[in-house]
Amino acid sequence: MNRLRLVALVPATALVVAACDAPPAPVGAAPDASPSAAAPAQPQPVDATPHAVDAPPQASAPAAAASAGAPAATDAGAPAEDAGRKREDAGAATAARDAGTPVGDAAARDAGGGRAEAPAATSAPAPGTAAPPAVPPAEAGSADAVAAEVDAIFVGKKTYFARFKQEHTQKVSGAVKKQSGALSVQKPDRISFRYDPPNQNRIVSDGVSLKVYVAEDRQMFVTPVQNSEYPGALSFLMGHGLRPSFTFTFNEKAKFEGGPVLVGKPRAPTPHYEFVMFYIDKALLAKKDPGVVRRVLIVDAQGNRNRFDFENASQPASIDPAEFQFTAPPGTDVKQN
Repeated sequence: MNRLRLVALVPATALVVAACDAPPAPVGAAPDASPSAAAPAQPQPVDATPHAVDAPPQASAPAAAASAGAPAATDAGAPAEDAGRKREDAGAATAARDAGTPVGDAAARDAGGGRAEAPAATSAPAPGTAAPPAVPPAEAGSADAVAAEVDAIFVGKKTYFARFKQEHTQKVSGAVKKQSGALSVQKPDRISFRYDPPNQNRIVSDGVSLKVYVAEDRQMFVTPVQNSEYPGALSFLMGHGLRPSFTFTFNEKAKFEGGPVLVGKPRAPTPHYEFVMFYIDKALLAKKDPGVVRRVLIVDAQGNRNRFDFENASQPASIDPAEFQFTAPPGTDVKQN
């Protein structure tokens, strides 16, 4: 079975342009940089040219591989500890993934462009899994405190809209896919990625099921939205909040002119990513502007990177409910996961 290589999703919105009054300069992180848990990082001036290495991650690994695999050291400042052991295990995980069953999350990560290669096998959270522990108070000046400020901007807000640019980079092959489009979110858990033409792929959640339509292959993958990467990676938009999903440190080596870069490690193990980086615009944070998160970079256990840059972010009064409904064209092969 082919592995789905849809390259254009996120929205996490992965874009290079920031949603702020003045167009943000793309960020680049220092090669082999390691996120640090020390004092808050001070914004550092950088070139206005994005670094290719800042590309987004791709497929998720099985739950076991998520803890064993290692993200590659990149300009985004991926953690480097135990890299040798993780890379070794990641190879086995990748092989297993290539032989796995297609799932909506893998499709979604690559969705947006390109032909399906073979979706990564992901596993749903184990039944009876304990809920994440209660979130402790954030220490003043810490990365957790910054995340709490971000969460406060979205508390009580039901919608989110932004233009995005997505860049997905596959670790092994080095292949980079770029797409763009519009992201709409309606709490709780309704999400819609509309890609710019000629891309006809769609990613849509009605709050219950996530549908990933791959136009070129005439296939659609349907999976419970809670089993996808979005409720975590986009938790600040989808009504869950960042702090309940992640513990944070500052990446002091990442170069981002806008403000601090937060490295989020999931509080509960997940097969979808090793960590997620959030690029925070300090000026927009002070103004409580919904464009405060200018970039989201998702890195999985194999070092694949899925980056979304957002621009023109807003919180509209309402979004047409039809935006979160999608019916595949006749003749589409629908796969339930």
